[in-house]
Amino acid sequence: MNESVITLVKIPITEIEAWIRARHDLPSVLSEFRIEDNSLVLYFYDKEGIFQERETQLPKNPAPKRRIQKKRNRMKTRGWNTVARITNSKDQKCTIYEPFVKALQNPTLTLEEQKKLVEEILRTNKNKPSEDSIRYYLENTLEYLKGIKEKPESQSDQVLTDKL
Repeated sequence: MNESVITLVKIPITEIEAWIRARHDLPSVLSEFRIEDNSLVLYFYDKEGIFQERETQLPKNPAPKRRIQKKRNRMKTRGWNTVARITNSKDQKCTIYEPFVKALQNPTLTLEEQKKLVEEILRTNKNKPSEDSIRYYLENTLEYLKGIKEKPESQSDQVLTDKL
């Protein structure tokens, strides 16, 4: 999983109002503020009653916003035989699939060639893999293959049957 840093910036509306007032000649009172699409909208009015005129011009019920459909992250693995289920170095439970094991067994492949192979395998099953998905399957399969090579042959067969 990628680690990311999120920065939160909190600016009081009064500071934004003061900055806008410094740049523009505006009526005296900030009556309302809201976020519409990707914009912060500020409504100003004079104390003499101009607010009533402006208020009638504002839409009472803006069009309902459509919900953004969440992207499905799950890869289609139909038809792939499961070789093993492991817990990787990041403590994630992973399923290792036969097409990746067969393709990545050659130790002479470069990292770029390995990535291309994993991407091809995912695409042949009608997936649209992201860079993260490719890296996930590649790293887990390589970690599995490394674990098999480190153990003697008799133990690796035992591990295979235990995990299935």
